[in-house]
Amino acid sequence: MRWIDEDGTERERNWVEPLDPRTGAADASALCPASERFVWAVPTQEGFALQLNSLLSVLALAHRLARVAVLMPLLATGPHYRDAVATRKIRPYYRMDRFVNVSASLAKTPYAATAFVHFDDVAGQLPIATPCYSCAGRPPKHVRCARGWGYEWCDRGRARRSRKARCSILFGVKSKDCGYCVFSAGFTHGVQLAEPDWKVLRSAIIFHDRYERGAAAVVAELLGSAAGRPYVAFHMRRGDKSRTLDKAGLTVDRVLAYVAGVAGRRPVVVATDDRSPATLRAVTARGFAYVDGDALRRLAPDAADPIGAYLVDILICAGATRFIGTATADNKSKQSMLIKALRVGRGHDAKKDIVLERLPKGFNATAR
Repeated sequence: MRWIDEDGTERERNWVEPLDPRTGAADASALCPASERFVWAVPTQEGFALQLNSLLSVLALAHRLARVAVLMPLLATGPHYRDAVATRKIRPYYRMDRFVNVSASLAKTPYAATAFVHFDDVAGQLPIATPCYSCAGRPPKHVRCARGWGYEWCDRGRARRSRKARCSILFGVKSKDCGYCVFSAGFTHGVQLAEPDWKVLRSAIIFHDRYERGAAAVVAELLGSAAGRPYVAFHMRRGDKSRTLDKAGLTVDRVLAYVAGVAGRRPVVVATDDRSPATLRAVTARGFAYVDGDALRRLAPDAADPIGAYLVDILICAGATRFIGTATADNKSKQSMLIKALRVGRGHDAKKDIVLERLPKGFNATAR
């Protein structure tokens, strides 16, 4: 792989996972008084939506437990981001506030007073060894902790699985085993989906202006004279999920035919990670607009990296009159769930939105 070293030199060599290990404190009790204890989460998944879920869990727990939330950096060391990190389009460890305006997001909620700090600013105050609990199980083998394996609570082999659905909150209040409430928060149904605080926070997320402006500029160009009119946004996840979706009957041609029927005369904007020529032809044949890399580079240069492009797609869908996404019964779409939450927070009627797990019975794509 051709990649760029820290000194700017371009090289052709095997990929080396970036590591930035830190040294923690043997005993954090002397460094952080009881009134200022922290709550944080080990990133256990690489996708942006899942890491955002983890950040929201930490903020919700910090509010509930009256502690200081430690915002872990974005984990960009796995295969999703490898090319972008190698060419220095993104860095392996960005602070999450590069993407999310945390203060503004909290200000929209009853939790505006929740205190938070960034991991890099308090790394030396965190204990090396603290029990790590997870109600999602151990993280996948290919995931790397945000700062290497210097902390025992970063090691996936040490994670303990809890049978309590609300384990993270219970451990912080009642359990004697976890005084600092360290836990692995991947996509944990028990903590996240069951907690009203977490739901409120997710719908209130505000991304930085460069992504909002980029999304608005892309929509204006794609719709042209129709700009300002109601439009339908279709988020068509493909990539590593293509085989699962096709197995459920959600092929490109069939879902595009379904979207055309729902949209009627309204313009459609398609956001997808499938950049193949065949998909582009199928989309344009329907008369749908397509968010491509060229439009992003011209209209949203600050969002032309993989994460920025992802956020622009999300925001285009969040601002639509109606939203349609794809998923499967056994492989839920975190992107679609995030989009629907953002739409609720922005005043859209999410009850009319559609996330396709299967096409309706009797649906005939050839007739459309």
